[in-house]
Amino acid sequence: MAADQCGLEILQKVWEWANEKLTTEEIINKLLLATDKWRRTVFHMEADQGRLEILEKVWEWANEKLTTEQINNKLLLATDK
Repeated sequence: MAADQCGLEILQKVWEWANEKLTTEEIINKLLLATDKWRRTVFHMEADQGRLEILEKVWEWANEKLTTEQINNKLLLATDK
């Protein structure tokens, strides 16, 4: 996942490109709710790493694109398996 390997500036550029090229559904599924092999979303990964600036940006983007239900049930409650 891009956020795990780069800084906020690059992540911001990926977000801009995604908004130009992808549908809202694709952004939700491929960026905000995508999970790694441990079923962690980008939100969990950044929280684990303590990257507050990126975590705040992901939260802002999630609030733009996701419903409250998606935030509660998928972004915040994804679990390690």
